[in-house]
Amino acid sequence: MSSDESARTTPTAMADIKTVLSENLEAILSEENRNNVKVEPAKQINPGQHCLWHRKGRFGHKNNFGLMGECKDCLREIKDGRCVVDVCNFDLDVYWTVRTFWQKVDIRGENDCWPWMGATRRDGMETIAYMPSPFHSAKTQSAPRVAFWLSRGYTGRYRIFHQEGCSQTCCNPLHLRIKDLGLVTNPTKIERVNLSYGNIFERAKNDIQEE
Repeated sequence: MSSDESARTTPTAMADIKTVLSENLEAILSEENRNNVKVEPAKQINPGQHCLWHRKGRFGHKNNFGLMGECKDCLREIKDGRCVVDVCNFDLDVYWTVRTFWQKVDIRGENDCWPWMGATRRDGMETIAYMPSPFHSAKTQSAPRVAFWLSRGYTGRYRIFHQEGCSQTCCNPLHLRIKDLGLVTNPTKIERVNLSYGNIFERAKNDIQEE
């Protein structure tokens, strides 16, 4: 067979291979399962997906995620040193989740450790906090990770660390670090701590009007 004939038949051959693979994909995956090989599909992100900091009727914190699932809008604010504990930063539909989280944190002085008072495992060394995330299959995260998300910004799958000498259950945002991002300014103070949403009925009405 000439090289010209080979070049003409190759696309057809490739198409046949793709057809065979497509038709037998289910059988292939079944064989993988029989061999105890776990096949996990990547979690799909819906168009219009937003992070916790997105507000209805406003731009930003929507459809703007990095490779690790980090919100790029949050990342800019994290690099600027944002550090605030305020339930009013979030829409009403996540308010109760945010408020319930902070109610399980023993908020002390600005420079003190803030122990997690909620669920733990592994002899109290691993914290468990409820906080759904678009880039995690599980509905729970470590409490320090959630504290970082709710005070500094949503960082997706990036790991959160404590400053040296800090308790592993600490949720003080001043004590939390994210090592894998460059040029991140560690804040020196918490702008404010506010766990009150004010008149919740007025806020609910405003949210509806902004939709």
